[in-house]
Amino acid sequence: GNIKHLERRDTCIQLDFDNLSEEMISRAVSEIINNPKYRDNMRKLSLQFRDRPMTALQSAVYWTEYVIRHHGAPHLQPASVHLPFYQYLLLDVIAVFIVSLVVLTYAIYCIISRILAALKCNPVKSAHKVKNSKKIN
Repeated sequence: GNIKHLERRDTCIQLDFDNLSEEMISRAVSEIINNPKYRDNMRKLSLQFRDRPMTALQSAVYWTEYVIRHHGAPHLQPASVHLPFYQYLLLDVIAVFIVSLVVLTYAIYCIISRILAALKCNPVKSAHKVKNSKKIN
């Protein structure tokens, strides 16, 4: 997630938590301190982050006051707030897929069963019956 994104931008080095050792930490810190690309890229990222019309505190104050002025700002609520839980979690869609899969599987089973039953017809028995019927006549 976030670390991989920052690593692609050459602003950090990801360490594997499961295989973490003192040597790995030392090498990573040394690489970040001694290689200027990490410092330069982090400065660029910092400038991009700080290039805002308001500070973070001003933004938090503004949105808090906005919500108070508009009595909770219901127009900013996502539509998912008003959905039943089964629709929010897409349980209805999952149920349709599962039922469709079961019906399709059953239909394929019935078709294959009928094909196998048709192939299992023994032509020798029908020929034997014809011979017996001729002897009776």
